[in-house]
Amino acid sequence: MMYKTATLFVVVFAFVGCDDEYSTVGGEIIENPSNLELEEVEVTAYSKKLNSVQTNNLSNHLLGVYNHPIYGQTTASILSQLSLPTNNPTFGVEPELDSVVLTIPYFSTEGDLDEDGNIQYALDSVYGNTPIKISLQESNYFLNTLDPEADFQDSQKYYSDQQELFEENLIGDVIYENDNFVPSSQAIVSYEENDEGEQDTITSGPALRIKLPVEYFEKKIIDKEGSSVLSNNNNFKNYLRGMFIKAEATAEDGTMMLFNLKAGDAGIELFYTTEVETTNDDGDTETLRDPRSYKLSFGSTIVNTFKGEYPGDVLQAIEESNEDSGAEKLFLNGGEGTMAVIELFESEEQIAAFRENEWLINEANLSFYVDQDFVAGIDEPSRLYLYDLDNNRIIADYSFARNFVQDGNENNPSTSLTSFSTPLEIDEDENGVRYKLNVTQHVSNIIEEEADNVRLGLAITQNINITNNAAVRNTEAVKFYPAMGIISPKGTVLHGNLSNNEEKRLKLRIYYTEINN
Repeated sequence: MMYKTATLFVVVFAFVGCDDEYSTVGGEIIENPSNLELEEVEVTAYSKKLNSVQTNNLSNHLLGVYNHPIYGQTTASILSQLSLPTNNPTFGVEPELDSVVLTIPYFSTEGDLDEDGNIQYALDSVYGNTPIKISLQESNYFLNTLDPEADFQDSQKYYSDQQELFEENLIGDVIYENDNFVPSSQAIVSYEENDEGEQDTITSGPALRIKLPVEYFEKKIIDKEGSSVLSNNNNFKNYLRGMFIKAEATAEDGTMMLFNLKAGDAGIELFYTTEVETTNDDGDTETLRDPRSYKLSFGSTIVNTFKGEYPGDVLQAIEESNEDSGAEKLFLNGGEGTMAVIELFESEEQIAAFRENEWLINEANLSFYVDQDFVAGIDEPSRLYLYDLDNNRIIADYSFARNFVQDGNENNPSTSLTSFSTPLEIDEDENGVRYKLNVTQHVSNIIEEEADNVRLGLAITQNINITNNAAVRNTEAVKFYPAMGIISPKGTVLHGNLSNNEEKRLKLRIYYTEINN
């Protein structure tokens, strides 16, 4: 067993925000110890490049191009079904389609009013600010809900590396193309006639909002009124199988955006007029054009695809790390990215030796120090997430933090569950310093023979409160990865267990009290 011991003298030690709760191993509980000792245990940690991750079970999706200073350029595109709001729609007498608009709201924050009294917005989850190319084209690839290879008993999985397959099934001309797209923080202003016949001004948050060709949707939707293809969504999803929103780089940098395609305002809206008869003030009948709209929502199956290659030196460093010795550096990156695997104890014999000590374990943690020589000045993720990699589930310390929330921040991804995972510590130069993960209950349970010594997975997370995992394929010994790590393009590099910096080398730190029998 490899470790070193130091003695710490303190008055009170707080364990996850509770002054008098401790775990004991093989002995009685002693409250408010007058001193603590520290044992540092060497762990094994190594990186794993994810080659293919499931993306059709995500709550949000990325679109665009992001050039990470370490991990290189990544392009994210989206394939989505469309869905009818109502079956068997009727478009009235002599409908004329005036315009078609695709809208996908940005995540944004409402700010102050400008000099003209207009609401100002700040965009959230937009990475970069240089132009990219985006295009829209019809897909003939049928997106199943259930997996036909499993006799339609399991949900169908679609993966991040399937863009080539999807592009092989694109049909017709490109519906929309913009070679110089940059997101705007300007509010969306529209006008709507009220009951008095006056135009009301409607202001909504900023969105990706583009006009699509009328002719295509007139033939595809309006002219199909009364046909079987619009009679229900099953028929419609086979008729218009999906839309592929493709992003492409126009320069080394770019812009990537996080979207919720299932938000209420998201979709493709058809604005048209139809003939209606009305009686004027003189009692005569007139035929007028009445404005109406019909909105297609994005469907239940939405797939994110990612394309990009890591720089050779980074990829080599990841491939050279291994489960036998660990690694000097740990690489973490979102998207179809990279995670770290942590093995806390090297053997059952090592665990048995801890049991014989009969210590009172006050805290156990893993401190992941940022390799500032490697990543200084980059936009790093604010939170990390640690989970049971072998069983695809949360660990005891996450459950403890979630069940005993006391700060009222349980719904705020940046500040909730800090007793389990502290936000990134920042130095005076705004560089990341350290992430700290609490594993007190997990370690205590292992030593008390209540839990297995499983491998732990470490990943970045867009939202620490959401623990859904996505399937992984074509990656040895990794079957699941946190979904919240897929929807962030951010990344970082941490000191591993073989780091040349002894003070920042990854270790399991166990704070304990000797029990006097």
